[in-house]
Amino acid sequence: MQMPLSLQQAVERELGGASAQEVRRAALALSRRYREKGAPDGESFLTSEAEMRAYAVFRMPGTYAALVRALELGCAAGLAPVRTLTDVGCGSGSALWAVRTVFPGLERAHLLEREAGMLALARRLFAGETGCAADFAQGDMRSAPLPPAELVTASYALGELRPEEAEALLPRLWEAAQGALLLVEPGTPEGHARLRRWASALRALGARVLAPCPAGTQDCPLGETDFCAFTARVERTRLHRFLKEGERGFEDESFAFLLAAREAGAPPPGRVLRRPRVHSGFVELTLCREGAVRPAKVTRRDPSFKRARKADDGDPWEET
Repeated sequence: MQMPLSLQQAVERELGGASAQEVRRAALALSRRYREKGAPDGESFLTSEAEMRAYAVFRMPGTYAALVRALELGCAAGLAPVRTLTDVGCGSGSALWAVRTVFPGLERAHLLEREAGMLALARRLFAGETGCAADFAQGDMRSAPLPPAELVTASYALGELRPEEAEALLPRLWEAAQGALLLVEPGTPEGHARLRRWASALRALGARVLAPCPAGTQDCPLGETDFCAFTARVERTRLHRFLKEGERGFEDESFAFLLAAREAGAPPPGRVLRRPRVHSGFVELTLCREGAVRPAKVTRRDPSFKRARKADDGDPWEET
């Protein structure tokens, strides 16, 4: 998966006369600081324009791909098309681009971001796009107004708050979500644990979880030592490979997500929890269904064999 061509071109324009080496130094410094210290609470994480531009090249392809994949899985679970969007902690605007990719009929979007520099970058990247009226507002998601919209998104944002702040924000996000609320976090045990807590809180508010939980799931069947995460494959550009110091033409973005909606939707009876293991005569699947995690062996004689061979983690699964 690649970002839309117009977005790729806008990112390249942002680099201006900066050399690839300069962008790489900024990107690696940003990545190193995040790994060592994490996201600082209430402080500016991106310290320069160079780092903000590097973020758009270094991280935006992965966050965009994760959001598109989460939305596609949501559609398979009954997420209705949306025309309005509110995105909190928008960063460089990945969610806006992802929602437009999955729902080309998007008409209006409100993007909220604390960092003035990142908000300006998101505005510049979207400049010239037609068909969707987007407004960009600077403010802290913990206190700023949240305009109602058919879809509310918060990607890689709530996990940067203190746990009590994130849980206090959930009811406001849900109130603004006229149709559905999408939360995306890193595909780590910590990201899964946060989403698991938030799912319980949202269910208590009357929300219905469409994805990733299969139909009828109330309590996550995974133990404390396991976690639920999926992958989105990102096609790397030459510059992206250079910045990542990698030779492969792709990378897998690991993410965890939660899609809650006001309508029941149509969650699948099961979901592929891990990337299938394909053997010469059979495929091993790990399925989440009926409130339990269970292995499944699909042989060549099974009508589902071809489907199992092509399955990916996160895909809906229904026995045939």
